[in-house]
Amino acid sequence: MTLYSKANLVVGAVASGDPFDRALNGVRFEPDGSTAAGNGKVLMAVGPADEDRVHFPDVGTRATPGGKGIVLSVDFVNEALKNLPKDKRISLQHTAMTQGRDPVKTEFTCVTAGGRERKVADYPKRERYPDWKEVARKVRGTEPVKVCLNRRDLIDLLKALEAACPDKGDENPVFVEIGKGVVLRCFNRETGQHALGAINAFNTRGQWMEQDTWEDSIFTSAPKKKVVIKRRK
Repeated sequence: MTLYSKANLVVGAVASGDPFDRALNGVRFEPDGSTAAGNGKVLMAVGPADEDRVHFPDVGTRATPGGKGIVLSVDFVNEALKNLPKDKRISLQHTAMTQGRDPVKTEFTCVTAGGRERKVADYPKRERYPDWKEVARKVRGTEPVKVCLNRRDLIDLLKALEAACPDKGDENPVFVEIGKGVVLRCFNRETGQHALGAINAFNTRGQWMEQDTWEDSIFTSAPKKKVVIKRRK
């Protein structure tokens, strides 16, 4: 897979901003075309772009992240993201991994509405990226409690709670209680006040979001083979 959407690049927003965090100060580009980023506390991943759906222009010879994938710096990924044109046509909101002059560098090429190519290239990071898929499996667990919320309502509620209970460092917990909807509780360290928010569950009309093939590859473990040990007579 050599084509990446804007969604694939924005995962860098949750990557660590500290260069001393080595690989976590980067974005992981998987062989299957998916991307992932995190900072040790937050993780985000986006599946491969559907090249059959996107009519991306010909920008020359394509490259791939290889069979083991690569890690690219957050600054570089953000630069590739800024190169995307303001034109909202879906085909132009993608960038291709291309063959550049320096074969050691990774190059991204996007195209403006007028056909102008924008390129950016940099060396991949050498540090090994943590197994983010295993992290996702552990966080989800075997029997997750499921509730669907309106994302915009949730964002508005979190912003209001943050205003009522300002961030005073790295310890700013919100306690989540799930019932027929979700209740979020936090406290203001300066005033001692408690704040709570409640949000109704979104009516899915009985239709839960199904996992696609990419998600299956992360959350569906291969069945373990039963080993039978035969005793010698």
